Amino acid sequence: MRNNLLSRALMGLAACAVAFFVVLGVMAVLPRALQDALPDNVLGGAAVVLAVAAGRRFARRAR
Repeated sequence: MRNNLLSRALMGLAACAVAFFVVLGVMAVLPRALQDALPDNVLGGAAVVLAVAAGRRFARRAR
């Protein structure tokens, strides 16, 4: 696959989706009492952090 803008954008989108589903899976495994104790923003914040970390891995600076 060529490393053009569209492929990099799709890789970033895929990284965001994977991060969201990983966090969603971890939240589903947690005990119900802990799920109720966590604020709603935890899921979104954790997904954003994982997506940024994954996105930085795929992003490269132009030479």
